[in-house]
Amino acid sequence: MKDPAALQALVEDVGAGNLIDAELLEGCPVEAHELDEMDATQAADVAAHCFAQLFDHKVQQRAGSDADLDSGVWCGCVDGFRFTISRDALGDLVLDFSVPAA
Repeated sequence: MKDPAALQALVEDVGAGNLIDAELLEGCPVEAHELDEMDATQAADVAAHCFAQLFDHKVQQRAGSDADLDSGVWCGCVDGFRFTISRDALGDLVLDFSVPAA
């Protein structure tokens, strides 16, 4: 996807509440059994892989900023979009992307 406005609109529309499952992780450099212990860099790799899969977008930049294993929350940025990976009440990991503030 080349059009930044279209990508931003897509992320606004379907960027939240994405369950990280085996299908979404297929081909990811971080394997499912590594998710609970991933560091901020690995979380950025997971988010970038999922971003590419969800939005058909080749990711250029990714950075993890925080990894809190105790609370199950990882944060960072993928091509200017903030991401948060968090554990829901059922124990599943959920990935949310947010659009940069204008």
